[in-house]
Amino acid sequence: MRFLVAAYARMTPAKLLAQQALTFDAFTGGRLLLNLINGRDNIMATYGITTPHDDRYALGEAYWRQFHEHYKAGNPTNFPNTPLVIEPTQTGGIPLWGAGDSPAGLVHAGKVVDVYLTVMRGLERIGGQFDAARASAQAQGRRFADLGALASVLVRPTRAEAEAHFYTMFERTGVDTIRAKLEEAIRRRTKGEQSLATFEAPDERRRDWVRSLLAGRLPALEELRLERRLFAGMTAWSPLDIFDAGSSAVYFVGNPEDITENIAAYHAKVGLTALILAAWPLIEEAQTVSRLLLPRLAEIG
Repeated sequence: MRFLVAAYARMTPAKLLAQQALTFDAFTGGRLLLNLINGRDNIMATYGITTPHDDRYALGEAYWRQFHEHYKAGNPTNFPNTPLVIEPTQTGGIPLWGAGDSPAGLVHAGKVVDVYLTVMRGLERIGGQFDAARASAQAQGRRFADLGALASVLVRPTRAEAEAHFYTMFERTGVDTIRAKLEEAIRRRTKGEQSLATFEAPDERRRDWVRSLLAGRLPALEELRLERRLFAGMTAWSPLDIFDAGSSAVYFVGNPEDITENIAAYHAKVGLTALILAAWPLIEEAQTVSRLLLPRLAEIG
């Protein structure tokens, strides 16, 4: 097991973060990975960082160079007469994972990250995103170690069990709660100018979801299907991606064969080689995925 830890550039001094990484690696045998987060403006403001979105990416390039330098230099003790030095455990430095869908984010990824990430979407969308990321890295004389995506997953021994459990999440959450969360999200994104009733979703499928919710009913299971075994779902912070902006609330749903076949298509057609999968409750679903799905995914290669 490796540890993928989220990190914001410039929130912690580069040398201090490198010292923390050296210590973490010393105790875990070099199993640390960092997931670089640029952050949304409203979240970064809570930490006193008001630098605009694209400028944060540009400033992050220098930050991560400094981080690498400090990590590779090791960490000698600050106490006199104590010849203790924590040497780097990973000779190539800490692998940096990171996303970036915007033009500035793609430039940053091409210059800085080792594993490029995006959120799971349909094959065509993912393929275009990966092509743009590859081109950015190639412009810098680099290539990514992996191309990855973030998704949720719900696997059960049979397709019927998986689909029933998936839809139960909607039924237990209820129309009122989902509608309230989306209302809040729309007002936040539009600075109060729009509501769920006035919001125009970017495609007819998403407009159907909104119409169903406004009418007091849940979208049917088949209406939530995005592509093959990929469904629009929910997480604790994101019920349905009505903005079509990409979300971890996109689920692979099915039996092990269903999901393996779908992921194998991403691997073969667009070069997907890394996955961050989540499901809730985390521990119980991780056990289910490890038992039912991971042995099948290993067959993909």
